[in-house]
Amino acid sequence: MKCSLIKALSLSLSLIFGLLTMSVLPISAAEPTDANGDEEYEAKKATYREKIMADDVTTDDLLIGSWVSFYSFDTDSYEYQLDQMAAAGINFNMFPRDFGSGAMFDAEYWNNVEEQYAKRNMVYQMNGSMAEKNIAIGVEYAAGKEHCIGYHVVDEPTADKFPEIARLFGIYREADQTRYPLVNLFPSYAPEWALGGTYLEHVTNYVQTVGAENIDYLSHDYYPFRDGGVVLTDIFADMEVLRSVAYENGKLKTHAFPQSTAWNGTRMPNIDEMRWNVYGYLAYGFKALSWFNLVCPGSSDTEGEGFRDSLIYRDGTIRDPELFAAWSELNWEVRGLSSILMNLDAAHAYHTDKKIRGVEYLPEDFFLQPGGGRNEFIISVMEPKEGDENYIMIFNKNTKRKEITGKFAVNLSSDVKWLEYFDPFIGEYIPVKFSDGMLTDTFKPGEGKLYRLRYDEYPQETEIPTEAPTEPATEEITVAPTEVPTQLPTEAPTESPSEFTTEAPSSKGCGGVISGMGVMISALMAAWCLRKGRKELAR
Repeated sequence: MKCSLIKALSLSLSLIFGLLTMSVLPISAAEPTDANGDEEYEAKKATYREKIMADDVTTDDLLIGSWVSFYSFDTDSYEYQLDQMAAAGINFNMFPRDFGSGAMFDAEYWNNVEEQYAKRNMVYQMNGSMAEKNIAIGVEYAAGKEHCIGYHVVDEPTADKFPEIARLFGIYREADQTRYPLVNLFPSYAPEWALGGTYLEHVTNYVQTVGAENIDYLSHDYYPFRDGGVVLTDIFADMEVLRSVAYENGKLKTHAFPQSTAWNGTRMPNIDEMRWNVYGYLAYGFKALSWFNLVCPGSSDTEGEGFRDSLIYRDGTIRDPELFAAWSELNWEVRGLSSILMNLDAAHAYHTDKKIRGVEYLPEDFFLQPGGGRNEFIISVMEPKEGDENYIMIFNKNTKRKEITGKFAVNLSSDVKWLEYFDPFIGEYIPVKFSDGMLTDTFKPGEGKLYRLRYDEYPQETEIPTEAPTEPATEEITVAPTEVPTQLPTEAPTESPSEFTTEAPSSKGCGGVISGMGVMISALMAAWCLRKGRKELAR
């Protein structure tokens, strides 16, 4: 009884002090004072993720997978490893079980692959090769398998192989019109004898020889993270070649290999660099990504190419659990953008600085211009395949600094009146209003943000509720924060009533000295305020 009385009196004092100090510390609608907003956001996040997991994965989705995906099944079962991938956001594998054997295996093998991928709503490619005899076998095994979406033919062919690839593609297409054959091209730093000319000539030659009508994904690889902390930013010039050739040849889908492995001459990237690698490709309109690699390739750190580290080491251990968790969240972030990005083509990817050759620079008459400071962004113009909704993606190219604030001057004479940011974690649009002709937003290192352009007038502010619902007298009374539905909470929750002090406040408080009968009066006043005047707390 004594504890309850002290607790009630303490709560009353706290509430009356809240009333007395409102003019000094107002409760802001923009800054909730409890965790309700966070809880609501996490609930939306969980719901959206469940929806993504439940939706059937096809080539109409943004695919994210891996090159080498498995370690020894003597360590962990095939099923366990697939479960681990699915939980980490992976929905696609180029080699669905055994890597690089070149064998087609048998019908029972592929039936088991289909069964396991179907259980986890993942898709895969059939093993393929440049051997014509394997085409008929692969097509036979793929028949009726809904989660088999294509055939891997060859990796990094030299230019002189293009005519033979074109011939094989014709056979694949005639034998199976529902699945695509895939070839992955060299990066620009391959030797000229392999490329057969400049990089643009190499990629253009491939498309013209094979035929754009026979290509579902135009694919390449490029590994920018080198020993000594070096980052090869010429990767953007390669992205521009793939983007422009794909765009000009029927807006083909594009595929690439973000780096997540260390081997001779390269290093293991951190999560900011991985985000930079991924969002760089998304800013250039790429529609499928395969990590190189999920699992460390090879049998030792010293043999072959010296593969020494990956997200999962070759013995099945995750050496850096924090990195693995952040990488998994990045995969889900990418998949959260799929429903929007798959309907968009990158018409342009404009760099705001002029440090890289072979890319497009932001035109002076573009409606959005960097507003000063270190402007290391890409602003991508995204055109819809269907409908009339236009988007831009703003991508922060910097990975050295932590979260930065990007400021962009908006040409208010343009037709664009405001923007909507698409949150990839909850699948909702959040209004972004221009303030004094400026767009201001924060970006994590290597982060991109997708915005829908709005040409109508910005909607009127949502009216803030003036009254909170009353609560049962038997429950502890807390102050409910007012909320703006489109703004996420930025403050930690306030303390619970049980943590309030039981001591009377000093005379330094706004309410002066409260003692003796004043405590009882305060309690009565607090109860009256809660019943009659609680709406004052929301002002």
